[in-house]
Amino acid sequence: MSQSKLNQISPHVYWLPPDSTTDRPVLGAVAGERSTLLVDAGNSPAHARSFLAEVARLQVAPPQFLVLTHWHWDHIFGAATIGLPTLAHQETRRRLVEMAGWDWSDAALDERVAAGVEIEFCRDMIKVELPGRTDLVLRPPDIAFTEWVELGLGGVSAQLIHVGGDHAPDSIIVFIPEDRVVFMSDCLAPDLYHPPRRYTIQQLFPLIDQLLQCEADFYLMGHNSEPVSRMELATYTGRLKLIGQLVEHLGNDRTAILAELGRFDADDEEDLDCFLAGLKQV
Repeated sequence: MSQSKLNQISPHVYWLPPDSTTDRPVLGAVAGERSTLLVDAGNSPAHARSFLAEVARLQVAPPQFLVLTHWHWDHIFGAATIGLPTLAHQETRRRLVEMAGWDWSDAALDERVAAGVEIEFCRDMIKVELPGRTDLVLRPPDIAFTEWVELGLGGVSAQLIHVGGDHAPDSIIVFIPEDRVVFMSDCLAPDLYHPPRRYTIQQLFPLIDQLLQCEADFYLMGHNSEPVSRMELATYTGRLKLIGQLVEHLGNDRTAILAELGRFDADDEEDLDCFLAGLKQV
């Protein structure tokens, strides 16, 4: 599958696959009869331009709106290049207003890593994707909301739903009910900005419930190269809940938890360590 070509998952929904080389995430387009909604702006002006070129190739209704799923750099750095009226959660807007005034030089990035404001992985990916950042412009969203917004695009709608989570408290999902597709971005990932990586039951369990309450057949994660079916998501999140429940009941006893799990793999152990890290910080 080409990482630079839009793929169609349903009658109205298209998605651009991620590229781990520079941490480019999944981007999306929801094409209605009157207008097209773009989902996330990409991690650079170049990423945004490539996305816009692909959308133009589809010959769908003109893009009229952009939605940002959360504040992390890889989803927002292309917003100024896209240049559309932009919607996001109010915390996303607050973050971007603050970040728009930051110095994005190598030295400043290194200082923010040392201060714990930025993490090494993101700094390194920013330097690869954007070796020169003197003209980087960050554009805060035009429209901010707190819980839920629905956009009618003509024959199809998009529900922008705040779900929060450990990864980013401002995370939203984009649910297209007519096509039974959800753009879930990175909401299901652990918190990366307060090492070690962590999950908390208080944040994760309600988020999982919200995701599965959507009557969707497919979910697009922010950095997965393929869509996830409803059954696949239910199986994965069920395992996450089991691990979280064992941590809640057995506490910081990793050996006892693994014994209760019985069969487990490296991914289970990684998720367990995230829950244990979250247990220490609650």
